[in-house]
Amino acid sequence: MTFAEIPGLDDLKKQLIKGVKNNHIAHAQLFLGNSGSANLPMAIAYATYLNCENRGEEDACGVCASCQKNAKYIHPDFHFSLPTAANDQIKGSDAKISQNFLKPWRQFLIKDPFASVTDWVAHLGVDNKQLNISREESRQIIKSLSLKAFEGRYKVMLIWLPEFLHPSAANALLKIIEEPAEKTVFLLVSNNQGKLLGTITSRTQSVHVPAYSDDEILEVLTKRYQIDPRLAKQLAHIAQGDLHKALSLSDDVSDDTQAEFEQWMRECYTKDYASMVKRSESFHKFSKVNQQQWLIHAENIYRESLMALMQTSELMRIPAENKAFVEKFSKTITLEKVAQMTDVLNKASYYLERNASPKMTFLNVSIQISGILRAS
Repeated sequence: MTFAEIPGLDDLKKQLIKGVKNNHIAHAQLFLGNSGSANLPMAIAYATYLNCENRGEEDACGVCASCQKNAKYIHPDFHFSLPTAANDQIKGSDAKISQNFLKPWRQFLIKDPFASVTDWVAHLGVDNKQLNISREESRQIIKSLSLKAFEGRYKVMLIWLPEFLHPSAANALLKIIEEPAEKTVFLLVSNNQGKLLGTITSRTQSVHVPAYSDDEILEVLTKRYQIDPRLAKQLAHIAQGDLHKALSLSDDVSDDTQAEFEQWMRECYTKDYASMVKRSESFHKFSKVNQQQWLIHAENIYRESLMALMQTSELMRIPAENKAFVEKFSKTITLEKVAQMTDVLNKASYYLERNASPKMTFLNVSIQISGILRAS
């Protein structure tokens, strides 16, 4: 992967490239970003640039032997460490070593480097088993970095989601992260700095990878994936800066989501129970992803309506074509009602994740929201 393959974030790309050109290459860097951000792709592109044989002014060449191997994630000097768990193919002590998962990991990256840990769990087929980066893996990391680089200028160790490091593994890596061998670079890619040991973060240089704006996601969806602009606007709004979420929803969210939501609120407000039951039956047929995103969309609209109620339009992120409904809907709510409805949605999301009946869950949500809206 090269920087050119990552949408936007030009300032950050220039910053990283400038550091390499000036030989200011921190031996341990922490790429921080929310799930769905470009922190993993950015770290991979940076590693590609480090070992490119013909570095350009703005990117790796993409055609040298090093770049070609990095594109397939098979460069002998680019190592990955990641959270793992036993599955049907890899069991026992083998499941504690990332190297045994390189084949599914490469498939995972090639499919979508913006994907989340939830997608990794699904890709491995490990259900709800506890992922972690084990003490055994830390020993493997130290072993992998004990030799000099085979082909590249640098040996690179990318640790994806170091928040999954077992405490004993994290402690075992402190010394090598602080004082790695010459021409060795650690790239830690995290979605949650708060879960990292302070002794780890204090040994790294932070690289903050911002979330994408709605406009940036809209541009990617319309220009790169030729998604209808109206649908793309809704997806960008629902995704809240998560490019992967926007892309995964592009085939799963109807372009009539907002219209259906507005009709649902009318049914709740008028206590149209027959329509509520019928809608819950339709909700039951949605995919799990679409069920969750319907609830997320509802929560987003409630928040936007609250902004309209408080006359803080500068904080609103709603597409222009939905603004009329939001302003009208805001007249039926209060801060307390929004808090209550949001709580109902969050509980429903929790129950759906634990395989509650979608039909009964959504019907219950409709009835509760109806009561909240009609309360004086």
